[in-house]
Amino acid sequence: MKIAIDGPAGSGKSTIAKEVSKRLNLPYLNTGLIYRAFAYVCMVEGLKEGEVFKVFEMPVEVRLDVARTVVVYKGEDISHKLGSEDVGKWASQIASLPGFREKINQFFRSLVGNGQVVAEGRDAGSHIFPEADLKVFLTASPEERARRRYIQLKEEGIEVSFEEVLKAIIERDERDKNRPLYPFRPAEDAIIIDTTGLSPEEVVEKILSLVEEKV
Repeated sequence: MKIAIDGPAGSGKSTIAKEVSKRLNLPYLNTGLIYRAFAYVCMVEGLKEGEVFKVFEMPVEVRLDVARTVVVYKGEDISHKLGSEDVGKWASQIASLPGFREKINQFFRSLVGNGQVVAEGRDAGSHIFPEADLKVFLTASPEERARRRYIQLKEEGIEVSFEEVLKAIIERDERDKNRPLYPFRPAEDAIIIDTTGLSPEEVVEKILSLVEEKV
């Protein structure tokens, strides 16, 4: 079974997708982490905007485990280095480059092949895996999403103010909604769940119920 869980930053998609992966014992693909990994490599290697496609020739390895996506670059696990706002901004910028999404989507598809997966991101259901058996789109108010993201960053030891996180989320929303290619929106057949005021467990149970209906 392929399950696609999409949503904006702070909607809870990573927490939810990991738990769904764990409960169903399926590999977990965090597509946003891969974007961040390629952005991080671009930053480390000093690639300019016109050179970013070289990143696909770099020794980036990805392993999909239950509840974990592991990214290795030049033999080093860099998964824990990808959470900063700077890397996030770079990821958003390279994602808007013509042709980049097509290239990275091919990467995702070849990674999963015909296998089962819980994939989370911003367009996992709409563009990467349009054939997914279940597509869920999570949403929440910008303030709620900023609060969650702020707590997450603090737990990761990243110093940032709530105002900075909220501003970054609002700017990212606008940029993603208005980009000419692949504007950010739910897949037509996605089931939309507003997670504002819901616990992660409540959202997971909703999704597992939807999975049962598909089986």
